[in-house]
Amino acid sequence: MKKDPNLTASAWVLHHVNYDSDFCLIFPFFRDPNGYGTLRHNGKTHYAHRLMCELVNGPAPSREYEAAHSCGNGDEGCANPRHLSWKTKAGNRQDSMAHGTGIRNTTGPHGKLTHEEVLQIKGMKGTKTHVEIAAMFGISAPSVRAIFTGKMYAKPKINHWTADEDDKIRIALAQGLSFSQTARVVGRPAGATYGRACRLGLKSAQART
Repeated sequence: MKKDPNLTASAWVLHHVNYDSDFCLIFPFFRDPNGYGTLRHNGKTHYAHRLMCELVNGPAPSREYEAAHSCGNGDEGCANPRHLSWKTKAGNRQDSMAHGTGIRNTTGPHGKLTHEEVLQIKGMKGTKTHVEIAAMFGISAPSVRAIFTGKMYAKPKINHWTADEDDKIRIALAQGLSFSQTARVVGRPAGATYGRACRLGLKSAQART
């Protein structure tokens, strides 16, 4: 959806209240880092999709309700009035998981896809449509998109040890601190600190606590 130079962000939302297509209506103005459109309306800052939901469905029943997207493309800036409805936070989170746009998933016995399947899907990026890939693996097209963007089955971030942390471990242990005390100095879990010290060939003068 192209931005009409004659419309402000607020006027754009009002202009599309009766939008009657099933295709997502992407907000063409400013969007926050999470992909949601924001605007000023009647002197207040609003999310574009939430303002649209209020205009179409009336005010939210209570503060517990959120403007939920049936399309799963809220983080893509969708503001289609036909895709929006009021749902509780729990209901909205369930929809997010169903769309593949919720919290990151992991592979393994409790995940829907194996690690190998995830790698296969990532390798198909640009070769097939999301719908085609989804059909091959028995998942939804939004889930395929979420895998490509790292919202699902993302590789965990490795928190590497720094040279400064290694120096702190050496100094603390040389001063006779225990591994638990050293961990507090470094700001890492005791088990992780103990493992790092072992890899560095360091020992504590005290028993590990």
